Amino acid sequence: MLSVAIRTTFGRFELDVAFDGPGDGITVLFGPSGAGKSATLAAIAGLSRPANARIALGERVLTDTAVRKSLPAERRRIGIVHQEARLFPHMPVRRNLLYGWRRTRAEKRIGFDEMIDVLAIRHLLDRRPHDLSGGERQRVAIGRAMLSQPDLLLLDEPVSALDSDRRGAVLAFVQDLKRRFALPMVYVTHSADEARLLGDVVVRLEDGRVTGAGPAGAMLPTRSLTGVVVAQDGATTRVLLDGRDVVLPRIDAAVGASVRVGW
Repeated sequence: MLSVAIRTTFGRFELDVAFDGPGDGITVLFGPSGAGKSATLAAIAGLSRPANARIALGERVLTDTAVRKSLPAERRRIGIVHQEARLFPHMPVRRNLLYGWRRTRAEKRIGFDEMIDVLAIRHLLDRRPHDLSGGERQRVAIGRAMLSQPDLLLLDEPVSALDSDRRGAVLAFVQDLKRRFALPMVYVTHSADEARLLGDVVVRLEDGRVTGAGPAGAMLPTRSLTGVVVAQDGATTRVLLDGRDVVLPRIDAAVGASVRVGW
């Protein structure tokens, strides 16, 4: 289990949050811009030093200001994916992926070939980041973070800059990572649809405080529409939904089948 309790200030902004997340699922930090989501993520990652905090992953304490303990970021075994991919522009995809793989001393429980197949990026290995689409860059960034063998993956609005098709594809890959590796993740978003789709636990933040936490279905009431499957493509399914061609994580249904989609 991930346990987070942070109380600190940044100028005039006060952050006072506490929540628990599953040890093998996705905790979504959901709320408007300026709610404190990214500040919370930075504290978990060890990129900021809150005045009062206790952050633990299972039995491993990352921060405990009461006993003046704060592991440096490089010792936390945390992978981070930002809104922008932040790949090394002078390196081809293969070397970007191998950067984290070679630097870590942790057991290589996530294999290189396994990861590139899960993310469907084998055909990109010899390209440089400027030759990739936005969605491809984000998939490579996720792969690089995963190959560092993290105990926790943090994703800070990783699809907010993508169009709807690429967004749906990347979200499908995030879901696949969860199923295959049972790795705890914290996912930051201001999108209710993303929070409903991904969250095992949704933590709602407003003005630096938690205003609610619980299962996605309870925190964010769902809607549903009936659509028609128009294509199947690896980990994704394309559904004609209310006149729009929508990319979703794979649904076990034949092309032409009628499906009801809730969100």
